Amino acid sequence: MKGRTHLTIGLGIGAVASVSQTLEMMPVILVASGVASLAPDLDGNNLLNKHVTKTAKLIKKRGIFVGLALIVLSLYTYFFNMNFLFTLDGKWFTQQNLLLLFVWGSIIIGLSLKNMETLKNILMSILSLFLLYYAITHELWWLVMFALYIGGAGWFAHRGPTHTIWALVYWWYMSYLLQVSTGVDSLALICTSAYLSHIVGDMLTKKGVQFLYPLSNKVFRIRL
Repeated sequence: MKGRTHLTIGLGIGAVASVSQTLEMMPVILVASGVASLAPDLDGNNLLNKHVTKTAKLIKKRGIFVGLALIVLSLYTYFFNMNFLFTLDGKWFTQQNLLLLFVWGSIIIGLSLKNMETLKNILMSILSLFLLYYAITHELWWLVMFALYIGGAGWFAHRGPTHTIWALVYWWYMSYLLQVSTGVDSLALICTSAYLSHIVGDMLTKKGVQFLYPLSNKVFRIRL
């Protein structure tokens, strides 16, 4: 099932649930249910990580050039005078900053040599680390769980652990913490229903899902 179909179903669940909620809570419910409906496919490419995927493509395309430029600049400024760069303060070119340029150039080149899927997963993991730091420092425990989810999901096979009952339970507890944080009634149930709608939608396809993995390799399909 396509991502836009999953999103439409998830937003539909959120819209129906919003009827019994106050007006100011509707955006929270719609965003939460929309994200929940797409989250299982973070083990691949979907609407939630499309900008990260575009960034990965850009690094693959131009990373070697940018990385080499940074390394050459760091080496040149180390051995030669940079007075011709009149727009920069000469004090900026300290050994620490030159080393930083060299390291960043090396990292960018290293990333650009990875395959697209690995590079995207690395970028998602880096993003999750920033979110994790913010979440811990602000004691947002639901965001801690969300950061761990987005950082780890891509490293698993498509329709793997993110499409199981264990992921559903994980998302329920995370949504419950978000419910406590926002004060939105029944938010955990709404988000869990949206997440489950994605799994059920994939059960309608020929490939199905291994809902009880790793306890069982049985593929669950719904035949209409």
